[in-house]
Amino acid sequence: IACRITAENPDEGFQPTSGSIEELRFRDQTRVWGYFSVGANSSIHEFADSQFGHVFAFGETRDSARRAMVVALKELTIRGEIRTTVEYLVALLERE
Repeated sequence: IACRITAENPDEGFQPTSGSIEELRFRDQTRVWGYFSVGANSSIHEFADSQFGHVFAFGETRDSARRAMVVALKELTIRGEIRTTVEYLVALLERE
């Protein structure tokens, strides 16, 4: 399973957001890995593409990959002026 991490506001029709990022923490795990084009103490420019990260998860079944992704997204910390789709993705992946 792959999730795109974007600087978009799901509550505003996924409108792109911009601003500073004070903290970005992600920990690779055995079945989850990711990469980001920005880090802590950086920013997303208002004219930049809103996508700034990818997170990937795998498992013996799709459901085990989904559960691993949910844990990884819940542990992902992004703090700053931007809004992200992380909470939206967690809610989507937790639906039955």
